[in-house]
Amino acid sequence: MTIQAAIDDMTDAERRAAQAAQLRRIRIQHVARLERLVEVVELRNLHRDRQVPPEMWRELQELDSSLPVRAPAALWRARNTARLHDALLDWEAELLDEVAPHRGEYDDTRDD
Repeated sequence: MTIQAAIDDMTDAERRAAQAAQLRRIRIQHVARLERLVEVVELRNLHRDRQVPPEMWRELQELDSSLPVRAPAALWRARNTARLHDALLDWEAELLDEVAPHRGEYDDTRDD
């Protein structure tokens, strides 16, 4: 291998590493955005506020178009925050399956 070939290999490796890091950041942001909404809905439930405000529906629509996994149909049928919470957790699980498929290999992710 020549010095130039080694430099080219290193440059390619650095580029691939930077792309992988960018993809990880994007995936983390996707999960964080959905998790924030889950927390907002949980707080509304704790305060016994079962109404889903219009601005939350708008944010859910925006998330649905920007995340790599579409919202489940149950989310759009939810008429209160309890049902919305269930649908959000399902959506979050699907998103995690998409962006972190290796998570299923960990023992603590199973319900049994």
